[in-house]
Amino acid sequence: MITNDINRAITEWTTWASTSTDGRYDIALLKIWIQFEKFMGELFISYATGTASEEGFLPTLKLHFSSAEHLNAFLREGNRTYVDYPTQIQKLSKHIFENNPFDVIFVDSATNTAYNQLVAIRNYIAHESGEAKAKMINKCFSGDEQKFKEPNEFLLTKENETKQSYYTYYTNIIKNAAALLVNPPQ
Repeated sequence: MITNDINRAITEWTTWASTSTDGRYDIALLKIWIQFEKFMGELFISYATGTASEEGFLPTLKLHFSSAEHLNAFLREGNRTYVDYPTQIQKLSKHIFENNPFDVIFVDSATNTAYNQLVAIRNYIAHESGEAKAKMINKCFSGDEQKFKEPNEFLLTKENETKQSYYTYYTNIIKNAAALLVNPPQ
């Protein structure tokens, strides 16, 4: 998966959401986020096993893994067969890479805030549990339950600094993060 795949997903799902009479930006954002998670996981595996990005960037490794299977054995918790790449990347990438390329997401405060909001929105869309709703309220509405809006409605409201819809704001964050992950600033 390459950055063009992310950009293509954003274009396709935005078009799909905008042609619906009631808008389905929540579903579109969920589908885009899933592609971004997949992109991050694949890039993480590539970097950790010594393969350069589409832009030729290859981070210096503190730990080198011989294969995806070797890395996944390291990342799996307990007897799980599934690796939660976003969580593991956030937790372990700083121990695997010199000048961690994933810092473009986790160190920049604006990007990290948006990333955490996206995770909360994704989890609420996917689960609609009380716990997921509480996390979304905490991350997106500063803990104020009175301000809560369902994801589709929230994504159509304007982000304060950029005056773009939150949907556009988040998709721009995803595009920029993908571009920086394959070609970080030196």
